[in-house]
Amino acid sequence: MAPVQALAGQIHTCTVVVETDAETSFQEGRLRGTLRVQEMDGEPAAFVVYCEAFPGNTAGERFTAQFRMELLEENRYTMNYKSDGVFLQAEYAGAYQPLGDSGALRFALFRLRQRWAARLQRWLPSNLGQLESALLLGERADLSDAAQDAFRAAGVSHLLAVSGLHVALLCGVFTPGRRYRFQRPLILLRAALVLFYMLLTGLPVSVQRAGLVFLLALAGDFFLQPVDLLTSTGAVAVLLGLQNAYAPCDVGFQLSFCAVLGVQAAAALSRWEHVCLWPEKADTPFWLRKGLLAAANAVQVTVLATLATLPVLIAHGMTASGAGVLSNLLVVWMLRYLLLLGLAVLVLGTVPLLAPVAHLCSLVLALWLQVLLQVVTWCASLPLAHLYLPPRYTLLVLAVLGCLALVFRLARRMVWYLPASLVCTLAAVTLGVWAQRDVVTIALVGAANNPCAVCTQNGQTLVLFRGGESNLRAVREYLTGRGLPDIDLLVDLRQEPGTLSFGAGMLLTLEEQEEPFTSHAVLDDVVLDLYHKGSGNLAVLGIADRHVAVMAGHIQLEEPLLVDVFCAAGALSDSVQSNTVLCCTRGPAWLDQVEGEELLYGGEEPALVLRPGRSMTYEGVEQLALQ
Repeated sequence: MAPVQALAGQIHTCTVVVETDAETSFQEGRLRGTLRVQEMDGEPAAFVVYCEAFPGNTAGERFTAQFRMELLEENRYTMNYKSDGVFLQAEYAGAYQPLGDSGALRFALFRLRQRWAARLQRWLPSNLGQLESALLLGERADLSDAAQDAFRAAGVSHLLAVSGLHVALLCGVFTPGRRYRFQRPLILLRAALVLFYMLLTGLPVSVQRAGLVFLLALAGDFFLQPVDLLTSTGAVAVLLGLQNAYAPCDVGFQLSFCAVLGVQAAAALSRWEHVCLWPEKADTPFWLRKGLLAAANAVQVTVLATLATLPVLIAHGMTASGAGVLSNLLVVWMLRYLLLLGLAVLVLGTVPLLAPVAHLCSLVLALWLQVLLQVVTWCASLPLAHLYLPPRYTLLVLAVLGCLALVFRLARRMVWYLPASLVCTLAAVTLGVWAQRDVVTIALVGAANNPCAVCTQNGQTLVLFRGGESNLRAVREYLTGRGLPDIDLLVDLRQEPGTLSFGAGMLLTLEEQEEPFTSHAVLDDVVLDLYHKGSGNLAVLGIADRHVAVMAGHIQLEEPLLVDVFCAAGALSDSVQSNTVLCCTRGPAWLDQVEGEELLYGGEEPALVLRPGRSMTYEGVEQLALQ
């Protein structure tokens, strides 16, 4: 690392190739993403840099240009440290000269995946073609945000990320129903298909895990040896960790392996039910016993896989879906036919004589996709689809339930674990609802240099808006992720209000306020004081004996206000004196103006949690030392 880090601050002429994670949308005619340096100053080189803006077109394009190398910023590093060694950023400095496209295998497969995705979109309506491309090929670049949000809210976003389910369903087509002694050519064919599918989809973590486990299982079949899935899964985890030591830190890695553990736990539970509850010699009719076991297995797989991934979602601050079990039961079984019909359209569409058959398959596929989309949309609209769980409290409850399961396991009383866990869960939910009553949360959401303040209490929402379409989008995503899709009151602090569609229940614009000071009762027992004077606007939230201020512009008052917390953006003001200053940037321009105040920094949505009349705590912040 040291020789590459020594390049920081220098300008070099590099021959680079655009990697596949470059964004497809242009910003002033430029892309952003990672570039793999092949030559530097005419000498061979092999390292990766991150570049905010560079001329380009598609992944695999090669060109020569000058770049200024800099150390990657800390917030960028936290987002890219799992990218196999991206720790430099490059600033495009001109002298662009295009070269021929790279002939590497990964780029050839990338272009093949894009061509197949375009073919599916030609045979299907645009929105359905984009959905089928995501389901079959993992190509989500063209998939609309609304569709992705619906799948995420319904708890079936794993269908859009090619995983072990896709690999098993596709490669299971070539699995014979009976075991033959001489079937090694078929095993080799299945292994080749698995390897091709892994490379075609770009080798995401979920596909690597599933493909390697499947290849180990095929190796066992080839040598006529039994395969233990739990051991194979552990071996694959070790292999991925050897290839990239930070792989276990990736949320996709954790979700994938936790889901597999949940599925294997469901399989063990199903075997126990088959032996203990409905043995072969039971008086229950065979068809009824088989149907009950199949139904129980489907429910158990969904429930246990969901529960196994829940701690990962909570630990990473992601939201769970209360409709996840229902939506998985309704749509997962449809995936097999969607994948097979998509393959049929791709294969038959290449032969002109089979075009009528391809049209028929595309019609059936479009109808099937429409049914899937309608079911997912309906599940996403259910009241509990957006389920926000407090991370630390939820992890504590899950840890208690896990310890309880261990105790019942050691006591050989697992039959009683289900009622005991239900009682504990109900008690935990009741206690959690009571503890969150009347709690006020104020989070800074949006651009780091000018975030908005989102205040929530008892399911109600107040937004202090400081400007920007991206800020509004970030606020909506934040609220949707916490099960609060509607804004009850939005206060526009901008000095030049633009034409933005807020969709709020009530809108207050300070620039239209005639009085220099107004006071409003908002949420439950929260007082909102609004100041409009000169070249700035100020909002002060009064929660019991605590006061939090948010300013836009630079306001000048006759007498300074004393508040507990000032949520700073681009400037400070002598009219607002605070005990604590909270910001979202490490090096704000006003840093030298801070004297005796405590300065707190939060990189991603820092928040204040206030319990009226009791306490005030911070989440996601760290203290900055003044130089």
